[in-house]
Amino acid sequence: MIRRQCFRFAYHAVGHKDREILPFQMRDGEAALFLTAALAKRGYYLEDTFLNFPSAGPDLVSVDIDRLSDTDLLLLTTRPPMDDSLVGDRKEIRRSYTTLEDKLFKGPLAEHFEVCARSELRLTPSTAAISPEIAKRRTILFRQHRGAMYQSYGAPDTGDWTHFKDRQPLTAAFLVYSEHAWPGGPAFLVAFGMGGTETLVWCRLLATRFADLLCTTSFAMAELRAISNPEHPESTRFADSWEVELLGAAPLHGVRGPGRAA
Repeated sequence: MIRRQCFRFAYHAVGHKDREILPFQMRDGEAALFLTAALAKRGYYLEDTFLNFPSAGPDLVSVDIDRLSDTDLLLLTTRPPMDDSLVGDRKEIRRSYTTLEDKLFKGPLAEHFEVCARSELRLTPSTAAISPEIAKRRTILFRQHRGAMYQSYGAPDTGDWTHFKDRQPLTAAFLVYSEHAWPGGPAFLVAFGMGGTETLVWCRLLATRFADLLCTTSFAMAELRAISNPEHPESTRFADSWEVELLGAAPLHGVRGPGRAA
C-alpha cells in the first residue's frame, strides 16, 4: 500500500479571549483520532496539523500550501465556521482567515453549503436534491443550549417546515469529500456535527459503522438520535448506542455546484 500524507486542519478551542492562545488548544481531537486511524487503513498517515489560530480578518494570512501534493489529504473534524461571524451566534468558532481556509471555504465547501453557522445551516440546491429526505432538511435551525439538536427544518422551495417545540434528541451530521480541494491540490475530507459531542459521535461511527463512506462519497448527510448521552461517560463507547439514519449520499463526481465568489 502506498504511504500518503494526512494533514489535520484544526481550529482553536473556546477559551478566554484575554489569554494567550497555545498550539495544543485545538478542538475535536478525539474525533480526529478516530478518522486518522480509519484513514491509515487507506494508506494515509498523519504528517502534521495546520493550526487555525483566530484572526480578526478580513485580510488573509498567508499559509504555505506548496508542501501539499495531489496525493495528500486534508482532514477537518470541526464544523467549518463559514458564516459564524455573519450570523453572530453565541457559540462561535472564530475563523483563521488564512489563504488555505479561504480556498477551502470558497471551493469544495461552498459546493454544498450556502450557510454554515452554529445555529443555522442551509444546503445548496444541488446537494439538497441528493434525496427527498435531504431536501426536506435543506435549511435547518439548531438549538444552542444542551446540545446541537433540531429546532426546526424545512424546504424553502416548498415552504414545508417541521418545528420542534420541545427539545428532541435529534440532530444532523455531514460528510464531505473532494478528491482535489483545488486543481492539483490534496484530497479534502470533512466530517462534523453541529456541536462537539455530535461531531465526536459521528466521527466514531464513521470510523466503525460507516467506514465504507470514507473517500468514496462526495457528500453524505445523516440524522442522529441520542439514545445515551451521559454527563460524564467513562469512554466514547456511549456513541455506539446512538441511532443513525443515513438520509442520503452522493458518489464521487455526483454533486457539483457553484462556488462562492472570490
